[in-house]
Amino acid sequence: MDRFPHEPRFPHEPYAFGWYQIDYADQLKPNDVRPFRAFGREFVLWRDGEGTAHLFDAYCPHLGAHLGHGGRVQGTELQCPFHGWRFDQAGRCSGIPYSPDARLGGSRAVTAWPVVEQNGLLLGWWHPEGQAPGFETPVLPEYGHRGWSRYRRHHWRASTVWQEIQENIVDSTHFHYLHGVDSLAVVDRCQPTGPVLDVNILHRFRTPAGLQDGYIQTTLYGPFFATVRFRIGDVAEILFVDAVTPIDDGIVDVRFSLLARLEGVRIPDMSLALVDEAIKQVSEDVPIWNHKMHWATPSLAPGDGPVMKFRAWAKQFRNYKDAGNTTLNEQFATV
Repeated sequence: MDRFPHEPRFPHEPYAFGWYQIDYADQLKPNDVRPFRAFGREFVLWRDGEGTAHLFDAYCPHLGAHLGHGGRVQGTELQCPFHGWRFDQAGRCSGIPYSPDARLGGSRAVTAWPVVEQNGLLLGWWHPEGQAPGFETPVLPEYGHRGWSRYRRHHWRASTVWQEIQENIVDSTHFHYLHGVDSLAVVDRCQPTGPVLDVNILHRFRTPAGLQDGYIQTTLYGPFFATVRFRIGDVAEILFVDAVTPIDDGIVDVRFSLLARLEGVRIPDMSLALVDEAIKQVSEDVPIWNHKMHWATPSLAPGDGPVMKFRAWAKQFRNYKDAGNTTLNEQFATV
């Protein structure tokens, strides 16, 4: 296969759709208004006076003012800083102070995007054609549980696309060669079910309690949101959210929100050490992501993880233009 230096690093393709992390819930206070950028476009993120978070397209339909720069919360409405137009929680224009008899709604509305607040995270839904959410993300019982730590939060920005980040989940061999894990990991399961992908990887680990069997169990809910459970025997365990947010073409934010199990394991301090190890390993991944090339048909070898199975699952989040009039659930049922 011919490969030329002038090839683009990644194939040109639309942004995938799904749930993604906007921020942490405690970083957006009541009456806060601020700009937010993702998917190559501008938004305004705000929390109304009753405590509900909202994400709107950024620009006022009147004369184009950016609502995130100087916009104000008025109760449960957002007011434009330029001429005082107000928008309700659904994005409809609810008032024009100097034109009380003006016709409202219709072309005067601004797009409001679905937002959920879950597990201490603010999650937004993105679809390039504005389709409604077709799947959900899970509630984590470990979050806020007294037997688990609070989140350790870590953020990286990488020059890549979401698929390169999440493909690491099934690339079991790199754990040994890049991250120095003693044994070669084995992918025990890689099971797609519609928009969800379950992956289980088995390891053996050297610990203060001797060699222990362990696993990394990852569940992807769409392209941008995954839960990862990393357990070593009865010695230690962590759980974290792996969240990828596309910012612009070839630029993504990666956030890990990590919980350490402190009760019900033999060495709680090792749980905390696993949090440090997970952060260290992603920090080692970032330089690879920043410079690697994407091969549509990679030269794989026996022992590589199920990379092509992952890519087949991933296609559903980009093929919305080819889906005709089928619903999201019908599309997912075919995967």
